[in-house]
Amino acid sequence: MRIVSLCPSITESLVALGLADALVGVTRYCIHPREALAGVPRLGGTKSPDLAAIRAAKPDLVFCNAEENRNEDVEALKRDFAVDVSHPRTVAEIPGLLRHFGQLTGTGEKAEEISSKVEEALRRAGDADARRGGASPASFRFVYLIWKDPWMTVGPRTYVADLLRHAGGVLSLEEKYGEGRDYPVATEDEIVSAHPDILILPDEPYRFGERDAAFWRERLPGSTRVALVSGDDFCWHGVRTLRGLDAAAALGWACASR
Repeated sequence: MRIVSLCPSITESLVALGLADALVGVTRYCIHPREALAGVPRLGGTKSPDLAAIRAAKPDLVFCNAEENRNEDVEALKRDFAVDVSHPRTVAEIPGLLRHFGQLTGTGEKAEEISSKVEEALRRAGDADARRGGASPASFRFVYLIWKDPWMTVGPRTYVADLLRHAGGVLSLEEKYGEGRDYPVATEDEIVSAHPDILILPDEPYRFGERDAAFWRERLPGSTRVALVSGDDFCWHGVRTLRGLDAAAALGWACASR
């Protein structure tokens, strides 16, 4: 099977399923696992795939993500190839998605192994949530920024928000934005007045750094933790979900210890 993947998290999951040798093209943002992808051709970006190069690669199957990839590119590829499009919004969807990938690629046994691990991690997270008793003091209010100028955060229907929810996270801005938009714009004053227990600054899609953390520490009360995190662990789904659940739990513990 010849496979093209246009979503970094899917690419990582396909490699975990043992399909590195089947990949004939990935995006320039497909960076994990680095060694396994070293010789795989880069066929543009997630929002700017090289359609001509993809056609030249003659894939049997193209993997896309409805959020990462533009609909016009997906529709163009569907005219020539079998295309699988996914868009998980919750951690609970991941085991089924991995099994789906396994079914499509003949790697069902490995997909079942990884899916079972995700399900076990979810059970552990559920047990911890039960011990918290819902809105207990162990839960924490968060703002997770994804962009600067303007400040953009995550809405309640995003995978990031759901991942943090499994660790006891509660969206500080949820009352303002409700179910409306996945990545709403927020002002500096709105973020400060939301009184989050933690402000989370990932290194992708915007690469927040120490200067950004210092900016927010000057504006937020001392009781608010400002955390720089690996964005891959929080927004990549699939096999990365295992790391994501651990990373989210670590933030929860950090908030509880303050």
